[in-house]
Amino acid sequence: MLGGLTLLSLQLVGLGAAEAQPAPAAEAGATAVSEEELILFAVKLDNLTLTETLTSYGDPQDPLLPVGELARLLDLDISVFPPEQRVTGRLGEEARALTVDLRLGLARIGGKDVRLAPGEVALSQTDMFIRASALERLLPIDIQADAEALEIKLIALEKLPVQARMERAGRLEGINNSLGTVEPMLRIASPYNLFTPPAFDIALESGSDSRSGFIQRRYDVRVAGDVLYTGFKAYVGSDETGDPSTARVEFSRRSPEGGLLGPLDATYVAGGDVYTPQLGLGPHSAGGRGISFTTAKLENASVFQRINLRGELPIGYDVELYINDVLRSGQRQPVDGRYEFLDVPLVRGLNVIRIVTYGPRGERSEETRIINVGGGQLAQGETAIDFGVVQQGRNVIDLQQESEILPGNGGVRAVASLAYGLSEELTLIGGAALFPGGEGRGRRELMSLGARGSLFGLAAQADLARDFGGGTGAAFGIAGQPFGVSLVGRHAEYWGGFLDETNRVYDARRPLRRHSELTLDFALPPIGGKIIPLSFRLERDVFRDGGTSWTGLGRASTTIAQTLVSAGLDYTRDQRPDSDRQQRLTGNITLSRFIDFKWQVRGVLDYDLVPDSRLRALTLLADRNVSERLGFRLGAGKTFGEGKDLTVQGAAFLRLPFADLAFSGDYATARKDWRLGVRLAFGLAFDPGARNYRVTRPGPAAGGSAAFHAFTDRNGNGVFDAGEEPVAGVAIDGAERKAVTGPDGRAFLTGLGDSVTGRLKADIENIDAFFVTSPPGNIEISPRPGKVVEIPYPLAPISEVLVRVTVRQGDGQPVGLSALRVRMVREGAEPIEAVTEFDGSVVIGNLRPGTYRLELEPDQARRLNMRLAAPVEVTVREDGRTPDVNAEAVFGTPAD
Repeated sequence: MLGGLTLLSLQLVGLGAAEAQPAPAAEAGATAVSEEELILFAVKLDNLTLTETLTSYGDPQDPLLPVGELARLLDLDISVFPPEQRVTGRLGEEARALTVDLRLGLARIGGKDVRLAPGEVALSQTDMFIRASALERLLPIDIQADAEALEIKLIALEKLPVQARMERAGRLEGINNSLGTVEPMLRIASPYNLFTPPAFDIALESGSDSRSGFIQRRYDVRVAGDVLYTGFKAYVGSDETGDPSTARVEFSRRSPEGGLLGPLDATYVAGGDVYTPQLGLGPHSAGGRGISFTTAKLENASVFQRINLRGELPIGYDVELYINDVLRSGQRQPVDGRYEFLDVPLVRGLNVIRIVTYGPRGERSEETRIINVGGGQLAQGETAIDFGVVQQGRNVIDLQQESEILPGNGGVRAVASLAYGLSEELTLIGGAALFPGGEGRGRRELMSLGARGSLFGLAAQADLARDFGGGTGAAFGIAGQPFGVSLVGRHAEYWGGFLDETNRVYDARRPLRRHSELTLDFALPPIGGKIIPLSFRLERDVFRDGGTSWTGLGRASTTIAQTLVSAGLDYTRDQRPDSDRQQRLTGNITLSRFIDFKWQVRGVLDYDLVPDSRLRALTLLADRNVSERLGFRLGAGKTFGEGKDLTVQGAAFLRLPFADLAFSGDYATARKDWRLGVRLAFGLAFDPGARNYRVTRPGPAAGGSAAFHAFTDRNGNGVFDAGEEPVAGVAIDGAERKAVTGPDGRAFLTGLGDSVTGRLKADIENIDAFFVTSPPGNIEISPRPGKVVEIPYPLAPISEVLVRVTVRQGDGQPVGLSALRVRMVREGAEPIEAVTEFDGSVVIGNLRPGTYRLELEPDQARRLNMRLAAPVEVTVREDGRTPDVNAEAVFGTPAD
C-alpha cells in the first residue's frame, strides 16, 4: 500500500507540473506564454540592478521579455494594451514613434516596418512578451542574456529617460522601479448617470498691443458631465472684446459593444451640435444642430474613406497631425474652440495617427489612434448603419449674425447609409441624402448604391449616385500594396451638373466633369541606416467650363542627428478658360527635438520655388522647464520679401497646483509693434470624496478625472467604514501628473483623456504599512470629459496559514499528498490557489481576515476522483495568529 501511495504521490507531482495553469490564450496573433518555461532574470543597466526577478519565458539564451515591465524599469514612454495586443509609444529625444500590433505580426519604429514571427511574441493577461533578439530591433538597447547566471545586462545605445533622470538627481541609486509582480486588472465601471456635477475648464486671456490701442479680452469655457444618462459637453468662446461669439452643446453616448437605441444596436449616439456622415459620392460631413448615430464598429475604416479628425483646441495652443510618422498638416489657431483635419486619406493596412498638441507654456501632449484599414467589407451577414440629420451651419445656441451665415446654411441636411456583408468578399452599400445645394442651387435629393470587394488581389470600390435634379456621378477605386508600396487610386465622372461635396476642390459655382487621384505611401531603402517614409498624392480635376487643375503634395520625415525632420512640397496648377495658367510650388521644413529631456526645440521654414524661388518665413521656438512649476519660452520669427520683419517673443509660465499662469510678450523690430499678454487657465471638478468642488489645473472638462481613495479594509467588505484607517503614500501614475494619496488616503487625478479604455498604475511600495494586500495595481477605466471615476482601493491586513493534506494508508497512518492543488475560498472574493509540496503541506499567503473554506481544485479533484473527507473551514485573524489546518482526502464520490 505504501508503494502504491508513493507511486500516487509521484503521479500527482507529474500532474501538478503538467497541469500548471497557463495564461489565457490570445484571441489571435500571439500565443499565450507557457508557465512551464518561466525564467526569472536579474536585470542590470550600467552595473545598477534594476530588478532581481524579471519574469521571462522560453529559451534562456534568447528569452521572451515583458515589454510593459521593461518600459517601467527604463522609464520609457510606452503603453502596453494586452487585450488589443498592441504597444504604442515614443522613444528618444527625437520622440520616434513606436507601434507594435501582434495580431498583424508587425512593428513600426521611426517609420521602419519590422516583421515579428509567431515564435518571437507571446501574451499574458497583463503584459506582452517579445523575444530579446527581436526587441533589440525596436528599443535602443543591446540585450545580453547570461543563461548560467540568470542575468540580463542592458547596454543603452542612446541616453534613456531613466539615465537622464538619474543624472538630474546627481546619483545612480534611488531608482524605485520595482512595481511588484504582474497583477491582474482592476476594472472600474464608468456608467452614465442621470446627473453628475459638471466639470469646467476656464481660460482667460488679456493683452494689449501697439496697433489696436485697447485692452483685448478673450475667454474659453468648457463644461462637461453626465445628464440624462448621456455625456454632456458644452463650449462658449468670446471674441477679442469679450463678447460671446461661439457656443456648442452636445449630448452623446458610446458603447463599443453596441446595445444603444434598442434593436438598432448602435455603438454611438449624439444629439445637439453634431455632424452628419458622408457618402461615397455627393454629400460630405457637415455640422449643425440635430442628431446622429452609427451601428458600425468604432474602429472600422475603409481605405477609400477619408476621415475627419476633430477635437478641442484651447486658445494659445497649436496642433500637428502625423500619419504613419509623416507630418501631414497643422493648425495654429482654433476654429470655434477646436481643431479640424478634414478629408484625411488613409492607406491600406496599419495606420498610426498621432495628434501632437503644443501648449503656450511648453506643454506637449500626444494622442495616438491605430486604425487597421481594409477595403470596407463587412463580415457576412453583418449590417452597419450611419445616420445624421442637422440644420446645417446653425448651432443649438446660435450666436451668428445674419450677415455671417454662409449660403446653404440653415437648410436641412439628412444623410443615411446602410452597408450589408453579402459575403466575406462583397459588401453592398446603399445611401440617401437630402442637403442644401449651396449658392442658390436649392435643395438636393440623392440616392446612391455602392459595392466594396476585391479584384485581382486588390481592394476595389464602385459607387453610383443619382440626384433628383438630373445629375449623375460614378466612381471606381482600387487599393493595394504592390512591391511594398501602399497605393490608392480613384476616378470619378460627373454628368448633368452633379455636385460632389466629397471632392476637395468642390465649388458649387464651378461644377466638375471628372476627378482623378492617386496616393502612394512607402519607405525608401535604408540610407545611412535611416528609414525615410514618403507620402505622395496627385489629383487632377476637369471642370464643366473646360478648365483643369492639378494638385500634388509630397511629405517625408526622418531622424537626423537625433532631430525629427519633416519636409513637404505642395504644387497647384489652375488653367481657366480665357485666362493665363496659374501655378505654384511651395515647401516647408519642420524640425523638432528634445535636448537632454529638458529643452524642447521646434523650427519651421517656409519657402516658395515657383513662380519665384524665395524664402517666405522662418520660426524658431525653444521651451525650457526649469522645474515642475516654472518654465519659459524663447522664440523668433523672420518673414522675408516685401513685408520682411523680425519678431522676437518671450514667455514665462507657472504651473500651479490649481491653475496655469502665463505672461508673454513679442516685438516686431521693423514695424516696432509690440504686444503684452497674460493668460490664466484652470479647471473646476467635483470631488465626491470631499463632496465639494476643487480648483485644478486645466483638463477636467476636456477629459476624464478620478477620485482615488486608499484605506485599510478591516472587515474585508471593500467599503470604507467607521473606524477604518486611510492609507497615505499610495502613488498613482497614468494621469497628466503623478499623484500620491495624502493623510486622508485620497488623491484627485485629472487629464485622463477621452477614450474607450484608459489605464492607471497604483504603487503601494512607499506606504507606512506591512503585511497588507491590495487590489491589482493595474487599473482600467473608461474616461470621458467631465466624468469623475471613483476608485475605492481597499488594503487589507494579510496573514498566511499552513495547510497539510493527507490520505490514510492501509494501516491507518496518514501520509502527505504532493502536487495536489488546493484553494482557499471566501464569499465575494477570488479563490486563492496553491500546490502542496512533497509532504502534502503548503503555505497559503495573502489571506485577508475572514472565514475561508478549504477546497480541492475542482478539475483536478474530478480527474483523480478525490474529495475531502469532511468540510474544512478556517478563520483568518487580523493579528496573524491563525492555527494550522489539517485536512484528509479520500477517493470516491460522497456517500448519499
